[in-house]
Amino acid sequence: MYHQPVLKNRRTLLERAEKFISDIYFTDCNLRGRLFGDTHPLESVSVFLSEKRILYSEAIQQSFQPCKVGDVFGPT
Repeated sequence: MYHQPVLKNRRTLLERAEKFISDIYFTDCNLRGRLFGDTHPLESVSVFLSEKRILYSEAIQQSFQPCKVGDVFGPT
């Protein structure tokens, strides 16, 4: 049988919840830190069009062209 947790101190509960999802406090162990980890700015995006699925070793030997926001890519 499920029992609703007892909330003894609302302020403490809210403070803990805020720190659990914070992008400032405890980022090495809170939810945001575990889900997203370190981030790095994107330097470039390239695209290669292929009709079939190819191996990574083949893909890295192809010629790529730059793409920009708004470009449309083939079927997913």
